[in-house]
Amino acid sequence: MNNISFIIISLLIIVSCNNGTEKDIVYIEPIQCLGNPWDAAWLETHDYEDYPHDEDEQLKIFTDYYEAQGVKMYHVYTEWVYDAVCDACFCPTGQRIYCQVDEGEVDFLLEFGFSQH
Repeated sequence: MNNISFIIISLLIIVSCNNGTEKDIVYIEPIQCLGNPWDAAWLETHDYEDYPHDEDEQLKIFTDYYEAQGVKMYHVYTEWVYDAVCDACFCPTGQRIYCQVDEGEVDFLLEFGFSQH
């Protein structure tokens, strides 16, 4: 009897920890020359020459910016989608940034240039 009670209580705890919020994946294709909103926000307090070259640090700038906008990102990764890009600042870098977010955040992000995966 104690084992069954333990199992039932454990299952209830696990289920209660899952808030039931569905997740969705969105992506954005950043542009060159630090012309993205997260880059501009970072540059307000840093020098252009100090921009990190490490992808993990760049993704931290990205996620910090959107979390400051109230968007929690659960899984963020990049993928190369173009073999060649133009050198103009308005051209994409060749990467996509994919983000797993709460389903309720998708419409907000679509307004800011994201696409749904």
